[in-house]
Amino acid sequence: MFADYKLDPDYHGPIYKQIAENIEKAIRDGRLEPGYKLPTVRELSAETGAACGTIKHAYELLEEQGFVEMVQGRGSFVVDRAEDAASRKEKAMQAIDQLFLQLEKLGFTPREMEIYLNLKLRGLEEKYDVVKVAVVDCNPETLQLIEKQLSQIGYAETAAFDLSRVEEVAEKLNHDYDLILTTSTHFAQTEPYISSRPLAMVSMAPSVRTIVSLAKISDEKRVGIFCASDAFAAVVRANCQGMGDWSESMTTQLMGIGKKTEQFLSEKDVLIVPEGYETFITPAEKELLRSFRESGGTIIAYNYRIDRGSFLYVEEQIKKVMNKKRSM
Repeated sequence: MFADYKLDPDYHGPIYKQIAENIEKAIRDGRLEPGYKLPTVRELSAETGAACGTIKHAYELLEEQGFVEMVQGRGSFVVDRAEDAASRKEKAMQAIDQLFLQLEKLGFTPREMEIYLNLKLRGLEEKYDVVKVAVVDCNPETLQLIEKQLSQIGYAETAAFDLSRVEEVAEKLNHDYDLILTTSTHFAQTEPYISSRPLAMVSMAPSVRTIVSLAKISDEKRVGIFCASDAFAAVVRANCQGMGDWSESMTTQLMGIGKKTEQFLSEKDVLIVPEGYETFITPAEKELLRSFRESGGTIIAYNYRIDRGSFLYVEEQIKKVMNKKRSM
């Protein structure tokens, strides 16, 4: 990224912004990974010919946007966006707790709090533009994973729709949403029902972490898939083909079946579950999984996500919709 880095003389805008945008793009593309230490202000100034103040301004902008952390005496580092999102959520929950505590001290009931909060939220919705994105797929696990990934785009508001209901909800999709998103597998099935809104297609793939975890499974292990839908099990099975002898003998158990789950787990050494599986399991199943892990079983969270190229494409489509809404 920084070898022979040159500024674009035709760029229309402040130099600090050009530098910040280039670094941001390198982070989003994966060329600068979490933890990467950026050049010092003086180093990048010498390399680009830009003033030290300009470089510092670019780094400060990146820090404000959550891409970089500037550590006094150590330097500037690329932030792990997943960890940053979790930190923001924790801070938000703490702020909400404090707000509720203050309202309780003022004597408001929970119902009154709900009324006033809804009034304020409606005001915020009018103040800030959002792009409403409908996500269509054949299984709840993939829908949840896509929604989680799109939550990184702050001005995108998502809603999930099962593919089997797309004809039933077609009017709602064409009227209530700004952008419809589906996977490449189901684009042809979705397209006939979308007439007045842009339809974006994305490719899905297991994350590198998931692939590495699966590659470590030895052939003698007994492997099972534990998920909420047969459709998601089919996705896992297709992506595991050829990874080892274990991939040919995998069996599936759906969540919420009770005693069958206990028997299923007793026959497995490794369990593949959708990332965020806690959403789909009962308290009893949660306890069974805890016992499975404590007795030496391995649980692999299958992170199925929009690939990097598709995510950048979707982000660009959302920006286009946003710009169009603002120009109206």
